[in-house]
Amino acid sequence: MIMKHLVGGILPVLTLGLAVTGCMSGTAEQTAAKKPVSEQSRLMKIARDIDAKGESGTALALYERAAEMSENDSTVHVRLGNARMKDGDPDGAEQAYRSALQINPQDANAMLGLGTVQLQRGDASAAARILASAAPAVNTVSAYNKLGTAMVLSGDGAGAEGAFAKALALQPGNLDTKTNLALAQALSNKLPDASTSMNSVVTSPLAEKRHFINYMIILSMSGDSAGARAIDVPDMAVNQKNQILAKAAKLRSIQDPAKRAQAIGLLASA
Repeated sequence: MIMKHLVGGILPVLTLGLAVTGCMSGTAEQTAAKKPVSEQSRLMKIARDIDAKGESGTALALYERAAEMSENDSTVHVRLGNARMKDGDPDGAEQAYRSALQINPQDANAMLGLGTVQLQRGDASAAARILASAAPAVNTVSAYNKLGTAMVLSGDGAGAEGAFAKALALQPGNLDTKTNLALAQALSNKLPDASTSMNSVVTSPLAEKRHFINYMIILSMSGDSAGARAIDVPDMAVNQKNQILAKAAKLRSIQDPAKRAQAIGLLASA
């Protein structure tokens, strides 16, 4: 259903009492050391500007060059990881996020990126562990939704409800978050609450096809087959709707919460 930055510190002041030649040498070394930092900053700015224009391939090349120059700025590697993810390279993105965390183990954006890679790979338990630290630090709707999704897929319905509730508190009108919360409630067998939550979603003028499908699934899980069949899903053929209903009817027989969550995810994406 399912992307602030600190700049590296300045160079330390030279110790007093050195000979004149030593001071001159130190100043020259400082000047030389600052050049890569300036070049790195310039590359990052150009990359961000180009990326904003949709030229992600060119931006990625610039992020790569900037990261090669950076040994102590984790945010450069996070930017590279994000660019690689956008380019469809999760393995390269993971490498960049891990490089960022080696520089700064507390970099929340690096943790968020790594958790996102793990979630996309289907390693929900590992994703939930790292996103549990990243989401409160980043404090965005997207971060909490990713955490909730990881918890749902790892079978932690109660934890998922809490994560989605925090996302909803940040943006109360977000229909996708409301739907995620309803699905988490359904997985925790709070089916009346889930149905109520979804009813408020599908009555919104902003509701889309995926929201109606999820409402249909939740009603079916609740045993309300007639209500599920009565849902008018926009732009859905009758035979496709029947296929989803037939699969949704089997969800109640799946006892494992994680497997049930995975089945719901596949149905909702149909």
